[in-house]
Order: sequence, then C-alpha cells, then structure tokens
Amino acid sequence: MQKVHFYKVLELEDKLVIHLLDENLSEIVSYENLEEDEINEYIKLNYVDNGFDISWESEKSTQIEIDEELLNLLLKSSKIVNKDLKKILVREIENVVLIAKENKENRNEVIISLEIEDIEFTKNKVIGEYLYHENTFYKTNTLKNEFYELSDLFTKIDKYELESFLTLVLKNYRNIELRYEDYQTVEGSLKEAIPQIIIEKIALDNSLYIRINSIISTMDYDFFVKHDIDKIITVNELEKKIHVSKINIKDLSENTEEIIKVLTKLQKNINKKSLFYFDEDGLFILSEDLAKEFVKKELLQLTARFSIIGTDKLRRYNIKAVRPKIIGNFSYNIDYFEGTMEIEIDGEKFSIQKLLDSYKKDDYIVLSDGTNALINRKYIEKLQRIFRTEDEKVKISFFDMPLVEELIENKIFLGELINRKDFFEGINYINEDNEKIPKVEAELRDYQKYGYKWLRYLTENDLGACLADDMGLGKTLQAIVLLSKIHEKKGKKSLVVMPKSLIYNWEKEIEKFSPKLKKDIYYGTNRDLEVFSKSEVILTTYGTVRNDIEKLMKIDFDSIILDESQNIKNVGSQTAKAVMLLNAKKRIALSGTPIENNLLELYSLFRFLNPAMFGTIQEFNEDYVLPIQKYGDKEAIQELKKKIYPFILRRIKKEVLKDLPEKIEKVIYVDMNKEHKLYYEERRQYYYNTLNESLRKDGLEKSKFFILQALNELRHITSSPEIKNKRISSSKKEVLIENVIEAIENGHKVLIFVNYLSSIDSICESLEKNNIRYLKMTGQTKDRQQVVDKFQNNTRYKVFVMTLKTGGIGLNLTSADTIFIYDPWWNKTVENQAIDRAYRMGQDKTVFSYKLILKDSIEEKILKLQEMKSKLLDDLISEDNLSTKNLSKGDIEFILGK
Repeated sequence: MQKVHFYKVLELEDKLVIHLLDENLSEIVSYENLEEDEINEYIKLNYVDNGFDISWESEKSTQIEIDEELLNLLLKSSKIVNKDLKKILVREIENVVLIAKENKENRNEVIISLEIEDIEFTKNKVIGEYLYHENTFYKTNTLKNEFYELSDLFTKIDKYELESFLTLVLKNYRNIELRYEDYQTVEGSLKEAIPQIIIEKIALDNSLYIRINSIISTMDYDFFVKHDIDKIITVNELEKKIHVSKINIKDLSENTEEIIKVLTKLQKNINKKSLFYFDEDGLFILSEDLAKEFVKKELLQLTARFSIIGTDKLRRYNIKAVRPKIIGNFSYNIDYFEGTMEIEIDGEKFSIQKLLDSYKKDDYIVLSDGTNALINRKYIEKLQRIFRTEDEKVKISFFDMPLVEELIENKIFLGELINRKDFFEGINYINEDNEKIPKVEAELRDYQKYGYKWLRYLTENDLGACLADDMGLGKTLQAIVLLSKIHEKKGKKSLVVMPKSLIYNWEKEIEKFSPKLKKDIYYGTNRDLEVFSKSEVILTTYGTVRNDIEKLMKIDFDSIILDESQNIKNVGSQTAKAVMLLNAKKRIALSGTPIENNLLELYSLFRFLNPAMFGTIQEFNEDYVLPIQKYGDKEAIQELKKKIYPFILRRIKKEVLKDLPEKIEKVIYVDMNKEHKLYYEERRQYYYNTLNESLRKDGLEKSKFFILQALNELRHITSSPEIKNKRISSSKKEVLIENVIEAIENGHKVLIFVNYLSSIDSICESLEKNNIRYLKMTGQTKDRQQVVDKFQNNTRYKVFVMTLKTGGIGLNLTSADTIFIYDPWWNKTVENQAIDRAYRMGQDKTVFSYKLILKDSIEEKILKLQEMKSKLLDDLISEDNLSTKNLSKGDIEFILGK
C-alpha cells in the first residue's frame, strides 16, 4: 500500500488542483494502491480509470481538481500543504464584500467579484463556500439558498441588470456587504410598486394591445413574484447611494380590475358589447372604437396611478399626447404677476380660457389638421390652480413661482422683477450669510444659527415664516435671537402670543438668554395698555388677543410671533379671526405640529403668515383639500409641498442632535380581564345599536354629539372601567403599575401621560398603595414650574403623572427616561409633544416610551387613525436635511433667466 505524505494544493488559471506526494516528496501518479482512508478512497472512486478527469502534465505528473466534497475531506487532514509545502490554514470569515465595478472597456457592463480583507478573489479560487488565497482557505457562511453558489457571483452583467442582480444577492446570500464603485449603502424608505400600462402595438385590424404590469426602478412584477422578493436594491447615481428598501407590491389583479372598470364604463357609453378581451397575464386587446375612446378619454388621466409606456404607437389613430408651451408677458404688482398669456400646441395658439373650455367639453384638443391632442388632466388642473383670469388679463401669485417653471418653457417675466425672483435663489445661500449673529447668553448649535438666519432672511423680505422644528430643539431660543436682532434699533415693538401656560416660561427664557431686551407681560385682570409704550417685547396670550382685539388691532407692531401656532388651526374660530387682525410686517409662527388633523389648519396658518398665498378658503378647498383629502391626489400634495417649502423650516432631533441618545418607542398590548371585556362589549354593543338607529332616524349631522359621547365613554372604559363600575379592575392599570415598579427598581424616573382626570386619581391611588412617591399635574395646577423643578431636582420623586395636554407644552423633564402613554390621543403629534418633554437637549440617557393599548378595543382603531394623520404630515412637511433648506435647480431655473 502506498502512503501519501502530503496533498499539495496548486493554483491553475481556471481551478485549484492537488498533487499527491510520497515521503520522498515525489508525485504519486498511480492511485490503485493508495493506503485506505477517506481522502484516498474518494480519489480512487473518482479518478481511477477515469481519464477525462485527469490532465497529464508529463508521464509522471497528474493533477486532481478539488471539488467541494474533496475539499471538506482534505481540510480534516493535517497533510494539506501549499506549493511551498507550508501547512494550509483555515479561517472562518464573518463578512464577504461583493465588489461591483464598471467595466472600463465597456461602460454599459459591470464586473462582479468578491473581496475579503482587501484581498480580491477570482472565480478559480472558489470552492463551495471557501475562498483560497496563498496558504489559507477562508470559510464563509453566505449561502441561504441551495440553488445558488458562491461561484455564481463572479460574472459580468449589463448595467441595467445591476439592481436585479444585487437584489437576488440580498435575497439568496447572507453576510455579504455590497459595494459599487464609491457609492454609499444606506437604508431606504419603503418602495411602492408603480403600476404600468404598456402599449404594445396596434394590430392590422386597428385593435389595440396593452399590457398591465408594475415596476420598481428596473424590476417588474414577474421578477418580484418569481423570486419571492420582499427587499430590493436600487442604485441612485445622482446621490451615489445604494438603497436597501422594503417593498410593497400589490397583486396585478387590482390594477387589472381598475382597467376593466374603466373599459366597461366606456363600453356602455358607445353601446357595443364584447369590445375587449383580457387574459390572466395582464394582456388586454381592445377593438378600434373602444381603443380610441379609451385613449382620448382615459389613458392620460390614468397617469395619476399608472406609468404609461409606448404612447408613440398611437399615431395610427391620429392621436398624440402633447405638452403645451406657455408664452406671454407679465409684470409685477404687489403679491402677484399680471399680463397676457397664450398656450401653444404644435404651432397653434390658444387662449387659456379657450383651452380650458375645449378640454372641459371633450377631454382633448382638436388641432387644425384633425389631430386629437391629449393633455394630462393633472396639467390642466395645475393650469387652473396657478393661472387666474380676470378681464382678459392673467394673474400668477408670487408664491406660485416655484411651481411655474414646470409649466413654462420660455421666460415670460420682465427683467426689472429680478429682485423678487432673487428671493427664491437666495434661500440656497442663507448659510453663507456671515453677518454677525446677535449676542445671547447661550452657545448656539449650528442648526440654531441657521434657523435664526432663515427667520431673518424671510422676515427681512417681509414674508412670513413657520419654524416647525421638532420638540426640544430650541425654537424659543432661535426666536429670541431674532428678537434681539430686530430690537438692536430702538423704538421697535414686538408682540409674542402664546398659550397662558407659557407666559412665565417665555419671561424666564428672555431673562436668561437676552436680558437686555425690555419685555413686559400684557395678561391678567390688571393688564394695562401702557406696557406697549414702555417695552420692546410684549408677551400675551391667545385669549387676551381674542378679548382685546379692538384695542390691539390699532397698534402697529414691527413683528408678531405666534408660539404653539396650532392654536389658530381652526380658521373660523374667534381666536384665529382676532390674530388675523393684528398688524405687523414681520410674522413668525413657532410650532412642532403645524398640521394636526387636516389641511385647513395649514390654510389658517398661512393666512396669518402670508395672506396672499392661497386666496379664499373656497379656492384652497377646490385646489388642495378635496384633491388631497378626498382623492389622495399625489401631484396636488407635491405641488402644495413645493409651494409652502420655502416658508416652513423643520428639523428633527436624530438629524441635528448627533449627541442625543436613542429614543425607543414600543407598544404594550394589554388583554382585558373577563369582567372588563364583558362590560366593554356590553357598552360597545349598546352604542353600536343605538347609533345605527339614530343615524337612520336623524342622519349624520344630528347624530354627531351622540357619536362623540359614544367614543368618549368607550375610551374612558378602556382606561378606567373602575370609575364606571367599581366591581371591575382595570387590566391596563395593573400592567402599568407592574412596569412602573420594575422601572423604578432599575433606577429610572418615570413620566405617565393620561387623558382622563379620573384615571389620574386611580393611578395615583395605586402608586400610594405601592409606596411610590409621585407628583401629579393637571390643568388646575397653579405653579407648574415649581412642581417641575421638584421632579427634576429631587431624587425622592420617581414618578410624575399628568394629562397629555398639560404635559405637552413648555416643560423640560430630562431627569426622566421612561415614559408611559396610558391611553392614546387621536393624533400622535400630541403624544410626541408629551414624549419630547424628556427627549430633548440635555437628555443624556436612552429614552424608552411605552404606549399601552387595550387589545380588541377602540384604542386599536385609534392607532390606525394615528398612522393616517402622521402620513399627512410626513407627505407635506418633510425634514430639511443638514439643517438647511435648498431649492432644486428646477425650482429657480426660470427665475434666474433673463
């Protein structure tokens, strides 16, 4: 029997092989008499009398290609060596880097390889999950799917296929870091699939073939379904980022059903049957008559939901999609531009009114050569919103200038108006302003310096500004810096309006940060108008303004600041009406929640800040409220967002306070005990039956009070059933007290936010029974600051219980790091305000926020409502990256032109 002394690994151009060496280090060329062990048995089984597996370099040399099974046997042996007869090592590797590089010889091609610790590998050095370099096999743990291999990753692909390739890597491999050129890999937001209508062809009989699909970037529905994809990779070449995003794709049947409904409606209108056919693969075939009606009446309107591909194929129907060109001449008149305007389509000119009238009649425009010109309905709606006709003149609001460039190709504004247009350009350069910032007794953070500069820039242009920073970022301080600037010149007068609970907070903040400012308070039963002649900054409340508006409207202020400006959210309220009558050129609003429930709150805010921005409330309703809140019109949302963008500045904590610790939010679901559930269901069923009867008899309007009563009682029962029925114990309160005790034992201080006063009393009773020292605060608490200071500074008090509304404004409670929202409010922003009493500057601990939700109750419905409300705010008022505002080139393109 022949003994193998070493198995020597050699690297060939396309594979790894072994030579068998005897004790004299001579190569063994015959395998029949090898001693018996696992490796040799495998070699004899696969290589004896199997000439096609043996490549002869010489008569005395043979090489055996290493496959995965053989490698696993070799690695168990101590005899495996490299070409220099050094023992081969094995290292387990946690992470492998996939390198994607653009092929310099063919820029449309990407070359894929793998890298470990800056060692780049080639395909010939891959066996199973092992990568070989010099005298080391690197063992990876990368394969999630048995149908894929590590060697599959060494390839060349078309650049268009890069996203789908990387997505499959993400799906089927683990522990692989993706690297493409110098791009940064980041977590992306949820990607929604965009439905597609693909116009495939017009057949010889003039029937139209269209296919329904959906797509995200370069990947379509079939790809997602075939590979069961839930996360994708997208490449943003502009930002040089690779986004890893979860996806939401809907079954194609939903999109197919929508098209079927549209076609069925058209079919009825032209009184014909069997005019279209469709199959399960999303293919539709439309007869000529139906196809022409579909293209003229519906196709472009579907762009609100669908991406339309292949419209150039419609020319056989004498139909084409067009983008009108606007030409005209405008001059500036206070808050708007006025002039003449025509719309040109393929060389033919129309007045805006004629165009709108023709479109309203036919849904398309007939050109002189008989062509039916299709215009996207959204484009027409935008024309109606932006351009107002009056006595053959056309008006455009100054505030619509960021939107106009999307519609206008030539420069139609007179040159002398460059100063007004420069306002939008100047927003991009606010941070470059080197003018000295007024001295205050505080070290301003960079984002606060920018906030002051932004406020000054807008107010010096006599434009209103809403500072909508996240709670706890120092909006009051930034406003005080601006006031310090305004009052560098003597004789100026400013009014700051706020909820009454903040009066003394503002007074202390001014004393602390800008003690030289002459301030006074106009509030209370003994208020005296003389303070307006003696002081520079006067602090007052919304209630005082409402009651004394006839006196205050006669005073000319240099600036007015509304703190917690959501107090004027109801445009029809006496408070909002009174505030609108105040006189000042510089108008500022401070609010972490400029929209709490609906878009009319935004209208009310901007009617104060920039009265000419939105016109009448009826126009705002027609232009934005109905399209957005009733029909979910994404283009209207984007247009409104673009319009208000220069005038709202919002930064969030995680972006600007890099040193702020983490905030962790969790929902604790609580099961009702048997008695609690029986009682809740009894009352729920009662209200359900009674309400249906009331709606049937009296209608919705007359039933509103009863609806509110039902909702309020059910919410009360979830929180404190013991108040309604003393025999029932609160399931939720038991869970709360257990968690509070645990938090205290672990060294935490606790805030508890509650909606009902009766719940506060009940919770406090339980705290007393458990010997827990606590403080409580409601709207009746007189000296709030004294109670706050006691909690902040006295270690004996571990728990602070208060109502959501009382605790949501003007408090600093950073000594606490554990928060319980006992029962949810209808709008999550109110809860966020409360949480941010602890999660703000000065907090050095991770903040834990727990929301207690009673399962199978009205509270679960409130959670869903919160998500809807939050989405409205997120869609409309997004955070400003890097603490600055920037307009895109498109926003200012026409403004800067000559």
